[in-house]
Amino acid sequence: MSKYTFLENKFGGYRSVLLSNESSGANFHIAQQGATALNFMLPLDSGKLFDVLDGFASPEEFKVGGGARCWIMAPFSNRIPNGIYKFDGNIYQLEAIPPGDKVIHGFISQIPFEINNVEINNRFIEVRFLTKTIRPGIFKGYPFAIDISIKYKLQDSELHIQIAAENVGESKAPFATGWHPYFKTSENGIEHLVLSIDADSVILLDQDYIPLSGNLAYGNIEDFPPLDFRSSLTAHQRVLNGRAIDNYYGKIKGDGNGYFTSSIYDPDNGLKISLFQKGGVTLLYTGDSLAERQRRSIALEPLQFITNAFNREEFKKDITILPGQKSVFEFALSVFNNK
Repeated sequence: MSKYTFLENKFGGYRSVLLSNESSGANFHIAQQGATALNFMLPLDSGKLFDVLDGFASPEEFKVGGGARCWIMAPFSNRIPNGIYKFDGNIYQLEAIPPGDKVIHGFISQIPFEINNVEINNRFIEVRFLTKTIRPGIFKGYPFAIDISIKYKLQDSELHIQIAAENVGESKAPFATGWHPYFKTSENGIEHLVLSIDADSVILLDQDYIPLSGNLAYGNIEDFPPLDFRSSLTAHQRVLNGRAIDNYYGKIKGDGNGYFTSSIYDPDNGLKISLFQKGGVTLLYTGDSLAERQRRSIALEPLQFITNAFNREEFKKDITILPGQKSVFEFALSVFNNK
């Protein structure tokens, strides 16, 4: 008999599912709308469960969507200025999707996903969500047909996530995705946390958080000490300590298996959260502009591409999904307590 269980649940009026490890007590809660992570509860040394995600605290928060907490972002991530992009010779105008009033973070957060498959064995539990909602005429400015699947796999204290988009239409389709999680190691804020991001470059942004044009967007990490969290620095140099950050990191060093690693370490309790992603870039956001719970958690976001990729020449080939083809982005989260 497996130590893992699957339960269909509710989050207020929203359908949800709960993946649980009965041996450790760990559990992972996901709303079917947007396939949005709600909680990732893990046992601490005391035996008590602690939520390492700072997601939506209530169904009311979830409905408003403030801070895009733990949203899967697709078919584009983060911002497209004025909602306008050019693709395959045509110009498209996106509209904001309620309850938001800006074109930001895609629009699948408002789509109810269906449970497509559940797998349970002695090593892990995995659920696959699927939506076939995105079709021409449904979302203004995105007249493409894509199926999006999102897989979550719980394995001990690890969470593996895969986002896949399949072009089921007859024309090319643009696609970019990412995850917008907020992480916390305690209820004591973020100032004492030690970060590790082994990136060689940072993405330089304008006042609207849009990357500068062309090669001007890419800066060497050595030239921006406040943004530098490379593991070659001392732990003291990598303490957050009041730094306000909302930046992308590129050219992150891999582990030889194609995965890049970033981490958050709490020296007070020994809790370490590591993010592994297969390619792409990482965005670090310290939550200073949030309407609620500013600087109480850190958004460490795995992304396929930098923001506004739909309008950048260097990504034209990579964002394009040909008819019958797929785009896949994979990442994982590991939580370890070394005290």
